[in-house]
Amino acid sequence: MNQMSERKHNEVASYSTQYSADFVERWDELIDWEKRKAGEGGFFENLLHKHGVRSVIDVSTGSGFHAVQLKQAGFDVVATDGSSTMLTKARANFRKHELDIESHYRDWHSLDPQELGQFDAVVCLGSSLCHVFAAHDRLSVLAKFRALLKPGGLLIVDQRNFLAIRAGNFKASGNYYYCGTNASVSLGQVDEHLCEFIYNFDNKERYTLKVYPLLPGELATEMLASGFRAHESYGDFKSVYDMMNCDFVIHTARAE
Repeated sequence: MNQMSERKHNEVASYSTQYSADFVERWDELIDWEKRKAGEGGFFENLLHKHGVRSVIDVSTGSGFHAVQLKQAGFDVVATDGSSTMLTKARANFRKHELDIESHYRDWHSLDPQELGQFDAVVCLGSSLCHVFAAHDRLSVLAKFRALLKPGGLLIVDQRNFLAIRAGNFKASGNYYYCGTNASVSLGQVDEHLCEFIYNFDNKERYTLKVYPLLPGELATEMLASGFRAHESYGDFKSVYDMMNCDFVIHTARAE
């Protein structure tokens, strides 16, 4: 295994091990699907409809929340995830909602349009791209996303607002993303290289996720450098927002 392949292998392994089976089993308590759906207010469905999207690949499906919402809204959906525990949970949720959603266990480096096809949109949500620490690796991943898109296709990526977090202005409002009442989210180590999120559940279970604190400007620049154009951003689902006073930033761009 060459040095680059070994680094990517270790990165995927680190990502996967953070999502242990017991943590994933409690993940939906953290989200609260009904409250999250109400908080989003159909934002992603409306955005995809606005861009004329019919087919979508959800490349970080997690426990399947967005894949379910998009399928129920009438989109053709394929779901993938690089965590086997998350994908198992997602498939259980697809069955629970009686939805036939094609799904694959794939890390981002193994996404292949020859196998999966091309789509009108790629969605990468849950601040998932922040699991990739090196800029050149993120560019490689974004190139994989680009290859999955038809010409002019839409990419949607969201991220925690690390500009505010790194400035000491962390908040977890519970209005949009982590709406459950059985858990709290706090911070551990935060610096320019690492951000550690700590999830405490009401029965004293504690889990951590370590991610790269990717700044919104960094991600916008990397998307444009990866063959995308017409970048736009939203703060907590609003096109006009205070960068220091929102939980998440959502980026959109079109494939060249």
